[in-house]
Amino acid sequence: MTWVVIVFSLGAAALGWHLMTNRRELPAPSLGTCARCGKARELLDEALDDHHLDAEQRRHEQSGAVDYHVWWCGSCEEGVVVRNTAFEQTWSPCTGCGARATFNVHTVAAATERKGGELRVEVMCPGCGHVDSHRRYTPRVPPRG
Repeated sequence: MTWVVIVFSLGAAALGWHLMTNRRELPAPSLGTCARCGKARELLDEALDDHHLDAEQRRHEQSGAVDYHVWWCGSCEEGVVVRNTAFEQTWSPCTGCGARATFNVHTVAAATERKGGELRVEVMCPGCGHVDSHRRYTPRVPPRG
């Protein structure tokens, strides 16, 4: 009887381990196919996609901070706006208006084994023009072993 319990427990543990380590994510909906009618969407060129962006998206695209793509379904007359993540720069929320603001990091003092480093972070919002600057500090470089 104890062998049955042991074998059953080991089997259940192995099955649980298999299910946990082999989880697959659900497939993302395809941008090339319309979710409403099932027909193919087309990727609009840069000149046409601006007509389907809101004011904030247009400002960010014109500033060069972000690039948007619009996938258009001619049958439904409906588009899907997606951010081109391969193009996107680093960003943080603007403290002035809350929109996406780009930031640049400049090294003031490099970190060494004796002291940490110092960075100057400049945040610039293409939407409202707000500019902010603050300092960040980095840890010391670990000694060579």
